[in-house]
Amino acid sequence: MSEIIKTNDNLEDKKDIKQEDNKGKAKKKIAAFIGGMAVVGILYSLYFFLFLNGYETTENAYVTGNQTAVTAQIAGRITQINFVDTAQVKKGDLLIEFEDTDYQLALEGAEIALAQAVRDYSSLETNVSECEYALGETMNNLANVKRNYDRNFKLFNAGIISSQQMDGSTTQLKNAKLAVSQRKEALSNAKLQASSKDAYSHPAVRNAILKYKQASLNLSRTKVYAPVDGIVAKKSISLGQKIGIGYPLFSVVDLNNEWVEVNLKENQMKHVKIGNTVELTSSLNEKVYKGYIVGVSAGTGNAFSLLPPQNASGNWIKIVQRLPVRVAFDKKSLEDNGVLPLGTTMEAEVDTKIVEDSHPNIEIKSSNPYTLDIQKIKKTIDHIVKANSY
Repeated sequence: MSEIIKTNDNLEDKKDIKQEDNKGKAKKKIAAFIGGMAVVGILYSLYFFLFLNGYETTENAYVTGNQTAVTAQIAGRITQINFVDTAQVKKGDLLIEFEDTDYQLALEGAEIALAQAVRDYSSLETNVSECEYALGETMNNLANVKRNYDRNFKLFNAGIISSQQMDGSTTQLKNAKLAVSQRKEALSNAKLQASSKDAYSHPAVRNAILKYKQASLNLSRTKVYAPVDGIVAKKSISLGQKIGIGYPLFSVVDLNNEWVEVNLKENQMKHVKIGNTVELTSSLNEKVYKGYIVGVSAGTGNAFSLLPPQNASGNWIKIVQRLPVRVAFDKKSLEDNGVLPLGTTMEAEVDTKIVEDSHPNIEIKSSNPYTLDIQKIKKTIDHIVKANSY
């Protein structure tokens, strides 16, 4: 019996020793785990302060650029289309032609109207000469009537002629004076109508010249040219279609002058400045581009929406807003990695520690394909004026 009790005591002692060993091992594992976590925390802290601190990242970034919309400047029927959607075009390429018969006729009508205006101006100058001649004639007549009146007045005082004869002489003098006044007024009016240093500065001729230029411009608008270099998008016309003024024809996208709109959270904007360098990773080709911050929006997207979330009803919930930041591509980076379609997404990493003083900006391009050939029009106008002046 005593041996059995001793055996049980030995078993319990071994069990207690084993439990103590397990507890010791568990404490060592926990200590090792805590120590490992502490090491990881220290390493991450060092990594954050040495490498991650000063960077702001987001996946909310999209490629955007200039879309030059081309609309119809005249009304008419399309007779020729020289492109297809997605075609690469150069500035000045002839893309669309309208039926131009009506505009050719309008130009001829404007030419005829200009010729008639020049002739009318010449006739006004002739009218001035005629009025001057007529005024001289009436003044000579007035002088003659005045002499007759003076003679008759002396004869009347001498009792040689009657009162009736004297009244007739007085009436003739008054009529002669009235005729001179009328001729002077007519001359003044004729000079006013013809008052101009030359035909080109006369209001009627200037108005005719303006209408001729407008007709020339309308005729030139029957041909639509590419306003800038780029790729055609949003073609919305077909051959034979009759359209009106302002109808959208197509757009040209300049992929060599694009940028990225990076939407950062408002709590990421504390250290973001214009000139910060940005690393852009395209989701399309997975290539890395270099960029620079060139501008920050004046407001968040919600601030410019039709229905802003701010209200005074008491049920407002704070939501972190995003602020659009414009990032220009580094030109060399864009040339090396290739252009990107508009709307494609990118991952952006802003280095707030670096601020570049000199960085590329977004190019602002302008184009007016409907300019007049001034030299050619001037020669035509000069020819019309000389041919109809006399």
